[in-house]
Amino acid sequence: MSTRTPLRRDLADLKQKVYILGEKCIEISDLYNTLLDSYSDNLEARLIDLSKEIKKETKELNDQCFLVLTLQQPMIKDLRFVIGSLQIVLNLEKSTEQYTSIISLLSGISIIKPELKENLKKMSDIVTTLLRTSLTLYLSFNLDLGKETSKLFSEINYMHDILYKQILKELAVETGEKAQIEAQLLGTIRSLEKVSDIVTNIIEQVHYIIVGKTNG
Repeated sequence: MSTRTPLRRDLADLKQKVYILGEKCIEISDLYNTLLDSYSDNLEARLIDLSKEIKKETKELNDQCFLVLTLQQPMIKDLRFVIGSLQIVLNLEKSTEQYTSIISLLSGISIIKPELKENLKKMSDIVTTLLRTSLTLYLSFNLDLGKETSKLFSEINYMHDILYKQILKELAVETGEKAQIEAQLLGTIRSLEKVSDIVTNIIEQVHYIIVGKTNG
């Protein structure tokens, strides 16, 4: 009993810290969405500062996971939780890296057509919702949320296809700075798609934690 009690505390602490890290990733996603609507140097600086915090906390959680593995000798179910949580932490960091890699492309977004900008914002909002849903899934271990995530994935793929066609159409007729910015947006929607792929990995890890295998 005395051996398991510290482990229960360590696992609860780990879960809370992973959730808090996830909330910071959602804040980054929200900041990115705001930058799409109204670009601001201050918001960009906040996003970069937050990404540095996440990188630091990712290393700390990585170390914490290995301490639990080496010192607490968790049983199989708890072992799955620690390993799955470690993978989720790494994927949250990857999602942050995707956002920081594309914020420099947004400074001239105000000159693109409103319809294109609106669709880009819509896709970004859905990706944020997907990230938030995956975090709720981790906190609750409620596999029923899987249906909601599948729907969100479909919406993201749909918006990706619309945006890709819109941008290619614009590039066929635009020149100069506007054409350059719209070409950069192809990289932006690809990065948003990568974030959704990363969230897929998070959802797979939660499934692994709960049932002992991925949902493949």
